[in-house]
Amino acid sequence: MSYRYIKVEQDESGIVVVTIDDPDAKNAVNFEMNRELVQELARIESDAAARVLILTGSGKIFCSGGNIRSMASQGRSMEPPAPSVREELYPHKADIRAVVLGLRRLAKPSIAAVNGHAVGSGLGIAAGCDVRIVARGAKLGWVFTRRGIVPDDGSLYLMPQIIGYARAFEWGITGRTITPEEAERIGFATAVVEPAELMPRCRALAQEIIDNVAPITAQAFKLAFIESLERGLEASVAFAERAQRIARSSEDHTEALRAYAEKRPPRWKGK
Repeated sequence: MSYRYIKVEQDESGIVVVTIDDPDAKNAVNFEMNRELVQELARIESDAAARVLILTGSGKIFCSGGNIRSMASQGRSMEPPAPSVREELYPHKADIRAVVLGLRRLAKPSIAAVNGHAVGSGLGIAAGCDVRIVARGAKLGWVFTRRGIVPDDGSLYLMPQIIGYARAFEWGITGRTITPEEAERIGFATAVVEPAELMPRCRALAQEIIDNVAPITAQAFKLAFIESLERGLEASVAFAERAQRIARSSEDHTEALRAYAEKRPPRWKGK
């Protein structure tokens, strides 16, 4: 499948690399790009061969968020020019919000390979991923308040979960731009690496998941993990028990036990 604003590569092991690719616009989000990302997330969800997503940007910028020049010329933040009926009725599932929600709801693990500056909704996209590995020298700006708006991309919900209430509030209310090292210190970045090491590090993590965790188990774990953040203890335990039943009844569960007993790498069937 070909896209205009994103590039997709999927290897034989199941690593899917999606690259935000509009360098002339500093990889700023636009409505067509958002729709392409949502479409690709749906494809990854339905493709049994797709195991782990790595999301990155082309050139030296991950994603610069909304196009500030367009906003400044219009005197307001941007919204879809002709939203569909569905987008009108479910605005929280439209445009950039659909991208961040899609990343969060994706059953496959996702890794943000933050290769450069991530600003505004670009930071929200990174927050929607499960893990964030950041290249040294990048700048991370949760700058909405400095533009006279509030984060409506889903990051307002995700940030307190990732770094805690007080740190998220301070970052958001000041609209600061921080370094990768500071992002790692507060828990937003899992690791900070040299730019040349970024994709190898992300691929190594993706491959570790693919080699050691069965496809059904990885999906059941992620969905149960996300549900545990959004439900009370009793409901979370009930959901995890259902996820356990699915994983335990799979052929790959038996294979995991056999591989452990026989001291060999597992051979996953995905069922």
